[in-house]
Amino acid sequence: LPAGVYFNGDFTIECWVYPKEFTHWSRILDFGNGANNNVVMLAYTVATSGFPGFHVGGTQFTSNTALKLNEWNHVAATLSGNLATIYINGVASGTSTFPLPANVVRNNNFIGRSNWGTAADPDANAIFDDFRIWNVARTQAQIQANMNNELTGTETGLLVYFPFNEGVVCGNNTSITSITDIASAGGASNATLNGFTLNNGCLSNFTTGVLDSKPNGLTAATAGSSAFQIKRDYPSSTDGIYWIKNVNINSNTPFKIYADMTTDGGGWTLIMKNSNSAGWDYQNAISLNTTMPFASTADAISTSTANYSIIALADFIKKSASGFQYMIDATTRRSHGGIWTANGNYSFVKTDNSQTNITLNTKFGNWNYVNDNGISQRMPWYQNACGAITTDDGPNNWWGTLVSRCSGWIPTPWIDDAGGGTTNPNPGILWYWVR
Repeated sequence: LPAGVYFNGDFTIECWVYPKEFTHWSRILDFGNGANNNVVMLAYTVATSGFPGFHVGGTQFTSNTALKLNEWNHVAATLSGNLATIYINGVASGTSTFPLPANVVRNNNFIGRSNWGTAADPDANAIFDDFRIWNVARTQAQIQANMNNELTGTETGLLVYFPFNEGVVCGNNTSITSITDIASAGGASNATLNGFTLNNGCLSNFTTGVLDSKPNGLTAATAGSSAFQIKRDYPSSTDGIYWIKNVNINSNTPFKIYADMTTDGGGWTLIMKNSNSAGWDYQNAISLNTTMPFASTADAISTSTANYSIIALADFIKKSASGFQYMIDATTRRSHGGIWTANGNYSFVKTDNSQTNITLNTKFGNWNYVNDNGISQRMPWYQNACGAITTDDGPNNWWGTLVSRCSGWIPTPWIDDAGGGTTNPNPGILWYWVR
């Protein structure tokens, strides 16, 4: 933060902290003019203990409660007259008698960094959210009343306030160089970002905070990231149309998807529905009617509504690079198919047949893997042949196909040989899903 007095009487520091590691004296806040020079410091771990510590002008004490690693913890420290108190998750956890902070300009004002240098005290390995400095000593009741809510910035006594809501979650944020202080009572103490990559997924970047409103996908304004995210955050979500967005898709513009929120715990995004063999080609096999053509669950499962494919977007929607799941069902929902886990960094638009390390988690119906003429043991792949999206091994035999460029099938050649199970050569309709 820029140079300033910040502390010259009663005050309160608050922050949500998600520690990934208890590195030596990891800081939440450290304002001063060098090592032990008019320092006001709040650490989320004293040494590597996990117990927060509070320091003013050379005097310090340790809380009675340790933080939980890899969980969100609310940490607050107050100075009321000469009485210093640490609060953990809104509960007082130790007090001490402290000196008043010197009424001086402090030039080295850090969040997550030490005035003693990083060799002695490494930068914090943590996620921070909703950082606040008040020029009053907040009571326990006041801390508890507001710790779980974002503020407007106009609250009486609020001197510095960083909600940390800039940026695209886990996206490319390299254009952002500072964090905005929205406390109107303060001096617009915007903070400079130092040492953040801001374009390596969720590491060293903006990410979802503890107080961020979780998107429910019910409107464009509350678009989620996938059906999986929406179901995880809103377990009562039902099958239907939802809005999602992704920084890699159409400049992060929200768009509609159909979601299965029921099967195997839900959270499935529909990436293909095929109920008519006409009109498919190599290009549209992965991108067809991408503006959601369905208005209801009845439309999504009907054989008379339009074909649909957003397979080209599935790699951005899946929950992880590997270990994601896909689902296929045919004729009727949850039949003649199954649920699989991809055990590698597999792609929905892979153009060869090599993605064979898959695990069948749930089988729909009575079928077994075959090398030809049915479902083969590989993730569907993308080829410029009759079987445009297929589990088969090559262009000369195209059973186990989800999208066919060749006519005569209803709508595509699916299971002619079920390995001793039930055949289903013309399924009438197929669905393809990701989570």
